[in-house]
Amino acid sequence: MKAMPVTAVVFASLTLFACNSGLNPDEKDGGEPKSGGEGHPVIFHRNSEPNEKAFTFLLPEEWQISGGITRVDPSTSGGSGNSIEAKLYMKISSPDNKSGMGWLPDTRFFDMRRYPGKNLAAPMFPDGSNYNGMMVMRMMAPVDFIREIAVPFAHPHAQNLNVTAVQPLPELAAGFSKMSATMLNGYHFDYQAAIVTMEYTEGGIHYLEKMVCAIEDWGQPGGGLWSNKETWYVRAEKPLFEELAPVFATIGQSVKLNPDWIAREIRSQQVNSSIALQTQRDIARIDREITEHRAHTNSEINNDMYLNLTGQEDYINPFTGETERGTNEWNYRWENEQGDVIYHDNNNYNPNDDADLRVKGFKRSEIRKR
Repeated sequence: MKAMPVTAVVFASLTLFACNSGLNPDEKDGGEPKSGGEGHPVIFHRNSEPNEKAFTFLLPEEWQISGGITRVDPSTSGGSGNSIEAKLYMKISSPDNKSGMGWLPDTRFFDMRRYPGKNLAAPMFPDGSNYNGMMVMRMMAPVDFIREIAVPFAHPHAQNLNVTAVQPLPELAAGFSKMSATMLNGYHFDYQAAIVTMEYTEGGIHYLEKMVCAIEDWGQPGGGLWSNKETWYVRAEKPLFEELAPVFATIGQSVKLNPDWIAREIRSQQVNSSIALQTQRDIARIDREITEHRAHTNSEINNDMYLNLTGQEDYINPFTGETERGTNEWNYRWENEQGDVIYHDNNNYNPNDDADLRVKGFKRSEIRKR
């Protein structure tokens, strides 16, 4: 079975991300972005994904990036089940580390109990064991995966976790199913998706977080294979969450993929898929041997998905003429040739005259005419 390209699944949350809130982020203690009002611009610098330069995105000034594209070595992970494609495991944080966004890697798991007729080796692989580089684990609904796997992985010191809302995302699930049918010549995987709102404490801080997760079920041909997709979050101190929504939206809407990296990744997946295919053949051989032994002895996983926290608008890049998506939470937008973006509410403000800015060359980025 052909693997879906990373370009189709890993970055969907980045390229489609949109948030909705009606509040502007005022300046707060601890280094949060300033308001863009009469006194302070909101400055975003264009940065590259650190590890492989797979994409660029806007990052608020003084915010930090950790992680990036990662790869699993089949020789040290127990098999090739999670080694076909690149994975995105990246966090971005405010200077005080109290606000941020994170993307968790898509990971394949194996639920051997779902299709016992296809997985006769199941008794040899209890939950928690390694099966071809994949953890053996029951398939979960998105909210259970977030609560039991994603939050402990992303926030190991979180305490008193309280899920306050679960919103199913049928349009996201249907979109993935349609995409899988296109990629797999008519056969499609099944999907569940949801956005989960939760609160918890960490280091004495009361956080509000929204996390999106889709669960991919390979169905009977996959014999129990399942994985998480679209697992990403935004979080902030609870009183500041809605105020930071336009900042989160600006980051998510700004992603630009690197076409050279995409081409290299597709070629790499083709090679790795061949390795995985051989592994699956070995697994099939083992299952056939168990079957033969059993016979011989007579024994024997809408736009509503993206928070809907802030309005958005189409802007024209003053250098390329291309249309770009951005937040409408501020009145005016500027951009320079390097892709840095500044928002402000004051019509008299000109970033090129701002002595505090390290970068110049800005032009007004106007709203696209309808």
